Amino acid sequence: MRLIIEFVLVFLQVTRFVLLIGTLLPLILPADNNLRIGITRIMDPLLRPFRKIIKPISGFDFSPLVLYFLLIGLETLISRSLLPMIVK
Repeated sequence: MRLIIEFVLVFLQVTRFVLLIGTLLPLILPADNNLRIGITRIMDPLLRPFRKIIKPISGFDFSPLVLYFLLIGLETLISRSLLPMIVK
């Protein structure tokens, strides 16, 4: 069980990293870059529900920020509540 929880924690960290990279790449790479297209394809299914609820304000999309904080909260919840129960 501990291995599964640690895997989930690593998955959440990787997801946060890919989300951060996917948010910063449009500032650096052109729209037809393969890396940018690939990361967009990975992150769009995760961001789509948030984009339906949170509309862009003055052209700024807050959905990656909300997802980022949600992932941090989920990771904190798992590491502080589930992991100590398994260690005992």
